[in-house]
Amino acid sequence: MTTLRRTGLRVGAVVALLAACGKDSTAPSASLVGTWDLVGYTDMGVAAVTTGTWVFRADGTFSVNGTVTFPGEPADPLVVSGGYVHSGSRVTLTIAAQTGDWTLTGSGNDITLTENEPPPANTISLRRHP
Repeated sequence: MTTLRRTGLRVGAVVALLAACGKDSTAPSASLVGTWDLVGYTDMGVAAVTTGTWVFRADGTFSVNGTVTFPGEPADPLVVSGGYVHSGSRVTLTIAAQTGDWTLTGSGNDITLTENEPPPANTISLRRHP
């Protein structure tokens, strides 16, 4: 369950990463370490416009700095940090005391994290920062 929306940050979990993704894959295994552009987010099937970056660090921490804007609503700041564990196509994100499990898919420099929950599941779309 995401808390960003409830805390006014509306970050039901924002992120997904993958450094050096190569060919198309449904189970990326490359490192997530690096900087990613936040290019999309959905919460309960509602798509938001996003800006900003997501940084995954080698020490298992991450930070997000940007905005998220849902239809008909003002932009909300998205400033979040936490920890992550990446194993194959699974990513666990922890923000404060809340942990969420996500499935990672990707193609080229683009990756998508889909929260493991009943549909419509939350998604985060990221693109490798040049």
